Amino acid sequence: MDKNFYENEIGHKEVLTALNSLAADCPALFMTTIGSSIMGRPIPAVRIGTGEKKLLYVGCHHGAEHITSGILLRFLEELCSLYGSDKKIYGIDPGHIFNSRCIYMIPMLNPDGAELSVKGADKKDVLYERLIKMNNSEDFSHWQANARGVDLNHNYDAGFSEYKALEKELGCDFPCPSRYSGEYPESEPETAAVCNFIRVLLPFHYLFSFHTQGEEIYSGYNGKEPRGSVRAAQTLALNSGYTYTKPDSSSASYGGLKDWYIDKYSLPAFTVECGKGENPLPPSELIPIYISIRKMLFISLVI
Repeated sequence: MDKNFYENEIGHKEVLTALNSLAADCPALFMTTIGSSIMGRPIPAVRIGTGEKKLLYVGCHHGAEHITSGILLRFLEELCSLYGSDKKIYGIDPGHIFNSRCIYMIPMLNPDGAELSVKGADKKDVLYERLIKMNNSEDFSHWQANARGVDLNHNYDAGFSEYKALEKELGCDFPCPSRYSGEYPESEPETAAVCNFIRVLLPFHYLFSFHTQGEEIYSGYNGKEPRGSVRAAQTLALNSGYTYTKPDSSSASYGGLKDWYIDKYSLPAFTVECGKGENPLPPSELIPIYISIRKMLFISLVI
């Protein structure tokens, strides 16, 4: 990968370029698409490893959190460089990782939102006027939702009706830049795509959803704590310096991917809030964030 790649904001085109480059250099990396966004952009997914235990890493539910795509791409780049190597990392044998684990990654679930945050709305876009009306501004840098104004991380079938009852009070009961949950669970092609992908490949040993910011790791949902998830979350926190936190009853704890996976399948899932500051975090933070959680990411493969 170009040494300057991680110094710039990463949109959908950059994700596709990076994945194609890695797949060309690493024959063990399998690349596919799980569906398309509202605007027809493909949502790529990759797989590396041949083991029985499956792991899933998902980035960029929210447009302004596109830095998480870069973090996962850097992790994937290191995994590709280790394939076929006998060089241990944090005491872990790469051969053990790839022979015992099957690692799946969806670096950018919300390509339309990321493109809006990075590049703004295109005047040639058929949705331009609607987007401007929803955003009430030409500045889309803080845009979180997909192109239909639905917050993907509130669009899963976990506490959906409870959150729906709060939307008017929160001032987000209509398509807007953030927090609107949509008409019904999985109403959005992006959310439906990842849910169907998960259903086909069940079970995943662990599922990780990457967001920004706060340097926190969340596990559990609505009193449910699948077996092994507390120990795993504590191990992840110990190896990152992040804080292990249980979700509270705030509006942020409804309708997320982690919540849905725990609620429907009683299996461990985690939300990782990367970095600190105000979204969108600048590109200059990407490598420092990656370095700070690098050990945690590799430990996540073997816990």
